[in-house]
Amino acid sequence: MKDRPSNKQRTKKVSRQQTLARRRQLDRARRERRRMRQRNQERERIRRQFKFRRKVMKRYRWLRQQISEKEAVQQVLAEYAPTEPWHQQLSASTIRRWHRAVVRQGWLALRPQSTRPKTIHYQIPDHLVFTVVMMRLILGWGGERISAECEARGLGKVSSTTIYKIFSRYGLPVKTYALKAKSAGIAYRRVEKKRPNQLWHIDLKQTNLRDGTKVYICIIIDAYSRFCLAAVAGTNKTSAWVAQVTQEAVRFFGPPEAMLSDNGREFVSVWEESLTQFGHLLKMEGIEHKTTAPYYPQTNGKAEAFIKTMTRECLTGRIFDSLEELQAALDKWTTWYNNYRRHSSLGWQTPVSRFAGITPQVQGLAALPGMEAVSHQLSAFMPSQADPPVGRKRLARGFRCALVPVSYFDLC
Repeated sequence: MKDRPSNKQRTKKVSRQQTLARRRQLDRARRERRRMRQRNQERERIRRQFKFRRKVMKRYRWLRQQISEKEAVQQVLAEYAPTEPWHQQLSASTIRRWHRAVVRQGWLALRPQSTRPKTIHYQIPDHLVFTVVMMRLILGWGGERISAECEARGLGKVSSTTIYKIFSRYGLPVKTYALKAKSAGIAYRRVEKKRPNQLWHIDLKQTNLRDGTKVYICIIIDAYSRFCLAAVAGTNKTSAWVAQVTQEAVRFFGPPEAMLSDNGREFVSVWEESLTQFGHLLKMEGIEHKTTAPYYPQTNGKAEAFIKTMTRECLTGRIFDSLEELQAALDKWTTWYNNYRRHSSLGWQTPVSRFAGITPQVQGLAALPGMEAVSHQLSAFMPSQADPPVGRKRLARGFRCALVPVSYFDLC
């Protein structure tokens, strides 16, 4: 048996932070190479254009000594007229303009000059720029969402690229650094349903009250429309409580064909061939129970995404003294979410428009939580009004719900 070399060392361990830092470094280097390549291509384009213009001018000036000016122009056009789409365009007026520039300023006048105006007059009204900045500061929306909301609300048509330029102009954070994706070698696929009540997603979110009491929020959403069917707060995440929340949703909206949950004890029993109270309810209603793969929450991604949105827009930065206060905030936010918040994965439609085919009309800055003061200040430029949200009338089991307008403030 050979002895190991005394100078042999173990391979150094690499942490996750080091791997991500290395990927960020490679991303920055790749962007820098792209910028350098674009600069070099621009320089080469300018050099070729200058070379072509100088060649045309030398030929034109030599011909003018031999023949008339008009004949010289016609002959130059015949020799250097573009024959391919990518060739530089040439006309009689362009040849004469180049000649005048050479006479006045010399050959360097033929170098291509930037056509960018010295003073840029922004075409976006000041009140719209102010609205975009306020939406970013108060609501935290990105450029794509602000663009869609402005167009749908009649505020003005402005592209997301222009909105991000406004962010940069006023020093607003554009976006935090993030890698493009993390797939772990898995080809993710977005699963879309064809109609409402085909599949419901259910999940739980944990939060705390001011006194430290743990509370749980049970959410149920429709996979096709992202419509929030239930968002109920409770102190115990038992199977009986989850079954009660689900039963109320079924009474309001009719039973779905299937329901998807994770493998939590409130949904799935630890014993084989045994059902929880939640499982018994689904079996009694004739609802197929689907579960996610262990340690793979991406299967229930629509519920996870909804919880992330609810946490960011309703829970973050707020402390609730009681369960009733938390439930009131959830009711108010879900009413706004279902009726007025446009969803990017739905083509910027509202959930209620996909679920029931009814879209409350909104104009200006109405029905935007936190923007009431801004709406009052800009009332002279953009009047704000909104249809009331859509309420639900309890019907017989198995039928779609009937939707009747109710007051937003009554629900809240």
